[in-house]
Amino acid sequence: MIAFLVLIGIVAVYGQDLTDGHHHHHSCIHNNQQQLKATQVITSVIADMEKDGDGIVEQTEVKTEFLTKYDKDMSGDVSEDEFVKQWHQRYHDEHDFAGYLFHHFDANDDLKLTDSDVVALEKGLDTDGDGRVSVAEFQTYLTNLYTNCVPSHGN
Repeated sequence: MIAFLVLIGIVAVYGQDLTDGHHHHHSCIHNNQQQLKATQVITSVIADMEKDGDGIVEQTEVKTEFLTKYDKDMSGDVSEDEFVKQWHQRYHDEHDFAGYLFHHFDANDDLKLTDSDVVALEKGLDTDGDGRVSVAEFQTYLTNLYTNCVPSHGN
């Protein structure tokens, strides 16, 4: 999941304009029902995504996280509704903010999170070009999304 999030962030940060008629107006202001700070949520997301402790957020780790915890209908992808509900349940971020995150992770703006989104995010988040997404790269991406109200690539 971290790799997925990291990849989404890079795509958004570099401003790829992939508008295809979808317009998403979710709040990018972080609000959390448990009053958790962005740094606390980001730490939890990283812990959930980077399971093997090697400091790399791997595609397999992200895919496993999404398919086991987010893909409730077992369709092989994660809808916005599935993502928002699970993100809210796990991290307590408001639904509107979780929607904002979803649209950053949905790299091809097809309104679902799939393997292709994970691959695209990984490519975008690998800022040092070593072919891997480090925890630091993923953390930078998430911190940017949580604190800077980054416009999504579909807007």
